[in-house]
Amino acid sequence: MVFLALLPIIMGAGLATQTAINSKLRQFVGSPYLASGISFMIGLLFLFILGRLVHQPMLPTASFVTTQPWWIWLGGVFGVIGLTGNIVLFSTLGSIQASVLPILGQIIMGVVIDQFGLFGSRVQGMTWLKFLGVVILVIGVLITIGVIGPTDPLTKRSLAKMHVQYQLLYQIFGVAAGMLMASQTAINGRLGVQLGSSIQAATISFALGTILLFLVLWFTHTSFRPIRDAVIATKHYWWLWCGGAIGGAYILCSAWLAPLLGTGQVVILALFGQLLFSAVVEHFGMFDSFTASIEREKIIGLIVMFVSVVEIHFV
Repeated sequence: MVFLALLPIIMGAGLATQTAINSKLRQFVGSPYLASGISFMIGLLFLFILGRLVHQPMLPTASFVTTQPWWIWLGGVFGVIGLTGNIVLFSTLGSIQASVLPILGQIIMGVVIDQFGLFGSRVQGMTWLKFLGVVILVIGVLITIGVIGPTDPLTKRSLAKMHVQYQLLYQIFGVAAGMLMASQTAINGRLGVQLGSSIQAATISFALGTILLFLVLWFTHTSFRPIRDAVIATKHYWWLWCGGAIGGAYILCSAWLAPLLGTGQVVILALFGQLLFSAVVEHFGMFDSFTASIEREKIIGLIVMFVSVVEIHFV
């Protein structure tokens, strides 16, 4: 059970790694949509090969498709919307709000899913101690990303009220994007249970997401020529193509763990691992990322998050 609790934290660390890798990939291909499309396609290939190795079917039967609720196929779609939403928010509201709003959405929706057993999830009722843990977790997140506590002038400027048309709608969308990402975890978990295969569920989710992303690339008339530059850069950055496989492993583990631990537990533990390892990546400048030392406030925020995670999971 302890190992199952640690695995989502490792998954979150993988998600932070994937973000850093895909950010570098975007530098070579230019378009964030193309970088995401490449990542999804590689993830789909990784899951397909894994499924073949363990002799898992890739496509559901016709009878299965007709007997399942319509929402069970939305996992991949929600993942793409969440990913695209982060890109839109980053360019519209700034990096701080682009981080805070989806995180809050994930936490809220993860708890709601467990409370009411949405998407066929196992019901895990809220207690006052768990509620207190969620509140502490939110405070820890805000401290970690610099919303609470001393901030440098650049962060203060990005947190200032932005004169963006329809700003409130963008902010609501940011929270909704995070809620969709948490819903993706629950839906893929349910799909895996119904299929009897987490690998098959993750493959279907990635396939639907890949199709949707390439439709976006087609409608936006994105050129595929910059991929050549990324291929040339492989001799210096051999890990440039690993993001998709890491993302595929994340979706696979999410589909497996959500029915066992509960969606809220998986989302919260993975979120802690993601923020923790993101700080490590920035501190050491891993994957050719910008270097940013781990400040005292960020350490305090991570400690607060760790305490809240322990309380939520073990109380």
